[in-house]
Amino acid sequence: MSQRFRIDGAAQLVPEDRSGIPALAGRSGTYALMPTGPDLLVFSRTPPEGGSIPTPRVVLAGDAGGFPLSDLIAFLSQSRWSGVIRVHTPGGERSLTLREGEVRGATSEEPADRLGEVLVRLGYADRAQVEAVLREQSASKLGRALVEKGVLQAHDLFKCVTHQVSEIFHAIVLAREGAFFLIDQPLDEKMGHALQLSTQSLLMDSIRKIDEMAHFRKRIPHGRLYVARKRPSDGKLEEDEDRVLAMLDGRRTVLELGHAARLSEFDVTKVVFRLLEGGFAGLMDKPAGAPAAAATPEKVAAPRTRPPVRTAPPVDARPVARVFNFIFREIRDEVARSGMDREFIAAANAALANQALSSSPVLEGLAFAADGSLPEGRLMEAFDKHRTHLGSEPLASFRQALSDVMFFLLFQAGELLESRADEDLARRVKELLATLEAP
Repeated sequence: MSQRFRIDGAAQLVPEDRSGIPALAGRSGTYALMPTGPDLLVFSRTPPEGGSIPTPRVVLAGDAGGFPLSDLIAFLSQSRWSGVIRVHTPGGERSLTLREGEVRGATSEEPADRLGEVLVRLGYADRAQVEAVLREQSASKLGRALVEKGVLQAHDLFKCVTHQVSEIFHAIVLAREGAFFLIDQPLDEKMGHALQLSTQSLLMDSIRKIDEMAHFRKRIPHGRLYVARKRPSDGKLEEDEDRVLAMLDGRRTVLELGHAARLSEFDVTKVVFRLLEGGFAGLMDKPAGAPAAAATPEKVAAPRTRPPVRTAPPVDARPVARVFNFIFREIRDEVARSGMDREFIAAANAALANQALSSSPVLEGLAFAADGSLPEGRLMEAFDKHRTHLGSEPLASFRQALSDVMFFLLFQAGELLESRADEDLARRVKELLATLEAP
């Protein structure tokens, strides 16, 4: 995936460095160039010879403007597919990791998607605190450092990381330009094991943003249009609107404004739309000083119907509680080997008390015992009491609530344990969860 090539002025395909030469050495033959969007080249060997290559490998590629990524992700979720979706757009590269159809992680080149920016936007830290930590620690240790300094609680960090992954997911689904790639590759057992988000729930949230973006696209067809200020602020604008308005000089596109203002493409598009509606700004297809042509709105694909949600098979409530309690104790015991179990249990109970892990009523008023377990009797009482409020599949809802707790505990443990211990814990937890699937 790292080899890079350039098409020069003579239409010759040229590797940018010598690593690209062996990449093509085994691909000699005649190829047909398939018609694609401007950000993607597809060659098909003629006649085909078949065969296979080792992973990682691209198993599907396409034009993000020609096929709704929401449909693709819905299909992958239903198929319980594992691998990586990578999307290249003018706003940067983003990727999504799926394991058995559920979201386990996400990455982004977009500055607005960085954890520090998420912390600031959500009000959990100010920019000075984030920048001070980044001067001492790498970006990968930002969250843990802020928890250690008392700026964040563990469940606040978990909430922000979850929000960060959700925002990257929404940006991928909203992509209407560029190219996407489905990559079959072995997933690191540790990577993303402490985070799992429901793909179907994320898709439902994305439908709202798709509808909003379709409304914005009626005036802002794409992010490459330039924005100029027409009049100053009237003192009634929101903070982000005032900040973006102050940046308008006619020489920045909507996407460039998003980078400068540390806003996602969706958020900056929304801000610019409001400025246009209020008469504070205007759009141009060329930077200030160059002749401008009227922008032609592009057709925005309508959101597709969401496929039916896959529900967990019915199980007895007590066996589910017992398996999860066994997992909770296993996680606590691993942390105890590092001598940090008291702090671990205290943080977990703070998260439960603040209802930061799940909104399910079955967890209200509960607390972890010193061994890491939840009181089984009270869990069963709560399940029986609230059964009629847990939807059409109450046992599946009960299991989801305990699963949300488990992923927080794994996330918290992952911040405290050495890599090998964390990987071993993830493997044991996976084996324990598999017992719930057994007939």
